[in-house]
Amino acid sequence: MQAGRDSFSEMSINVGSSSIKTSIFNGDNRVDININFIGLQSQTVKIKFSKGLSVKSDVYKVSVGDDLLKASGLVIDKAKEVLELLKWTAPTKIGHRVKFAGFGTTVQEITEHQEWILEFNDYLSSRHNSLCLAVIQETKKNFPKAMQLMVRDHAVDDLSLHSEERIPFESSIIRRYGLYSSGYHGLAIKACLEELKIKYQILKYSGAICQVGSGVSVSAVLDGKVKFNTMQFAACDGPVMHNRSGTQPMGLVLRMLKYGLDPKNLSNIYSRKSGIYGLANLPANSDITVEDILGDELLKTSKDAYLLSSATEIFKATSTVPEISSFVFAGGLATKHKWIGPELLYRAKVINSDTKRKLIQQFEKDQVFVGEEQGVKVILVDIDEQKLIRKEMTTYRGDDLSVNFSAGVCEVPGTSVGVVKEGANGWGEGNICLNFSDSVFSFNKDHLPEAFIFLGKDKNAFFIRTVFARITKVPAIFIEANDFDVSSILNKKILLDTPTRMAIKL
Repeated sequence: MQAGRDSFSEMSINVGSSSIKTSIFNGDNRVDININFIGLQSQTVKIKFSKGLSVKSDVYKVSVGDDLLKASGLVIDKAKEVLELLKWTAPTKIGHRVKFAGFGTTVQEITEHQEWILEFNDYLSSRHNSLCLAVIQETKKNFPKAMQLMVRDHAVDDLSLHSEERIPFESSIIRRYGLYSSGYHGLAIKACLEELKIKYQILKYSGAICQVGSGVSVSAVLDGKVKFNTMQFAACDGPVMHNRSGTQPMGLVLRMLKYGLDPKNLSNIYSRKSGIYGLANLPANSDITVEDILGDELLKTSKDAYLLSSATEIFKATSTVPEISSFVFAGGLATKHKWIGPELLYRAKVINSDTKRKLIQQFEKDQVFVGEEQGVKVILVDIDEQKLIRKEMTTYRGDDLSVNFSAGVCEVPGTSVGVVKEGANGWGEGNICLNFSDSVFSFNKDHLPEAFIFLGKDKNAFFIRTVFARITKVPAIFIEANDFDVSSILNKKILLDTPTRMAIKL
């Protein structure tokens, strides 16, 4: 039965690097509008209505190529058509899953400054952020009254999955270049954990979660908490994916740069002109999908390299949490082709060939999604990230831990964590030094703070201090003091990212 115009609608949007998945919710009813394979010669659009709506679902082909705005406009225009057909009101809330949006609360209202941060971080995202921004542009234009919310895709709520002990650089380099990572595919992980609670009564899962779709990642989970995630600092970290290189030796980067590659093109090569398409020597705009490659015997060598890359990451996860004996496989490829999970575990040296064969035999039976052999359990999970995005939206209450530095000026780029203290009290490890024009400034290179915040009406009053910050490579930002509330940060622990002019209270 269709809902009336008095019912509220909500929209969840899950953007990948080559797909847009959109769900419109109205009470218990739902419509999914998805477009896949953006970048290939043709795209598939699927429209699915929930059973209570008595409307026939549809699948058809379009050709948007690599035009992100055209793809976004097509999906949002179709959403407006569906709303009119069902006589549903325009959505009051639209939740956008975002990956590389910097640190912050899980759900946050989208502002122009947040959009700029997405644009700033696009080089990390394998086009995810660019496609997100195109979709946001279309939803703002077509649904101007809706609250636009970003739902961050962090795998953890903590600052980072990585301790400095695991990053083999001096702490000053970690600070200067913002080498903090919380991993991604977080909503997929949370959706898996939610499904395990509901379907299998596993309240605190321990094991590996392997996401195998267009995006691929492996996570080690202990007592319901993520301890390791392969997607560390960028979308191309971790296994080889459809058009992402996966983690590669640093020497490749050094070689390309030494031989004259423009550094601006490096992200595009790693995130777009690589992956299984690169292995198969296929252009990213062909009409061949990853599924086609996996089923083509002529491309067996490429398929093997692709699978071995994922198996290597499973091996890393089991090394991080050695007690792992349970493996969840989610994502379109893993749930549609049930042989993939056992095959990857065999290549990761988790199981032997006989156990692989027996697990595959178990999954060949209809409606079998749990296999167990020789002490190893494999669970296939069909996750619903759209529903989780909607659920996360309900947690938004307008509270924001961000500090508005958007009008600030980045003097020295970098990311730092520390307690904000004024003048001489702000020097030393673990402190961020807040300076007014008359604050004591020690110029002590042996007792440096994590960062400098210069607060005043005249930037020139801090000239010598900003030169000192550049020489010592300490992140620094200048803020005009006209209307800034100092009490909002003084004596509080914050994460300060000077390039994006963002601070988060921790």
